[in-house]
Amino acid sequence: MSCYIYNKCERGGVPTFAIFAIFIILCSSVAIAYFQAVERRETSTIQQLMATDVTRATASSIKIELNEMLMSAITAAMYEVGMGAGTRENVEERVRDYLNGRISRDWIYSNIEVDVPHCDENSLVFRWQPDGSVAVWGYLGARVEHVEGPTVYGIELHAAPYPRFLRLKHVAEQIGEQVATVSDLDAIANELNDNYACEGLRIKLSRIDNTVSVEVSDIYGGRSVILGE
Repeated sequence: MSCYIYNKCERGGVPTFAIFAIFIILCSSVAIAYFQAVERRETSTIQQLMATDVTRATASSIKIELNEMLMSAITAAMYEVGMGAGTRENVEERVRDYLNGRISRDWIYSNIEVDVPHCDENSLVFRWQPDGSVAVWGYLGARVEHVEGPTVYGIELHAAPYPRFLRLKHVAEQIGEQVATVSDLDAIANELNDNYACEGLRIKLSRIDNTVSVEVSDIYGGRSVILGE
C-alpha cells in the first residue's frame, strides 16, 4: 500500500511541477516585458527632456546673438547716417537692413531646424528719447524645432545703446548755422567745447576751401555726426 501511494504521488507531481515551471516562465516574461517597457519610457522621457533643453538653449543663443546684433546695428546706423547728415527714418531703415543681413545667413544646427523671418516696419518699434538716443523693442515670429519634437516659438528683441544721434545732429546743425561766416574757427571751437562739455560733447571745426565742416562727437558713445556747410 505504501508503495502504491508513493507511486501515485510521484506520477501526480510531474504535471504539478510543469504547471509551476510554466507559471514561473510566464511571470518572468511578463516581468521582463514590463521592465523593458519602463526602460523604454524612461529612455524616451530622458531623450525628450534633453531635446527640450537643447532646443531652449539654441533659441536662447539665437536671441542673444540677435539682440547683440541689434545693439551694434543701431550704433552703426547712427554713425553711418550721421556721416551723411541723414534723418532718424534713415537710421531705422539701416537698422532693419543690418539685422536682416544677419538673418539671411541662417543658422545651422545638428538635429534642429531654425526659421527666423526677416524684420519689417512692423517688427521693430523705435522710441526716440529726449536726449536723442533711441530704445528699440521688437518681436520676430521665429521657430526653433528639434527633430524629436520640442519647439520654441518667437524671439523678443530689445536694445537701448547710449549714442545720442538726434541730439548730436541738432547741435551740429545749430553750430553749422552759427559758424558759417566765422573766420577764427579755433576760437569759436574752444568756446563751443566749453559750452557743451557738461553734455559730454566734443566740437571740431574745419574749413576746406569755403566749406565749414562741423563734427560733433559723443564722448561717452564714441560716435559722431559730421555736417558739412
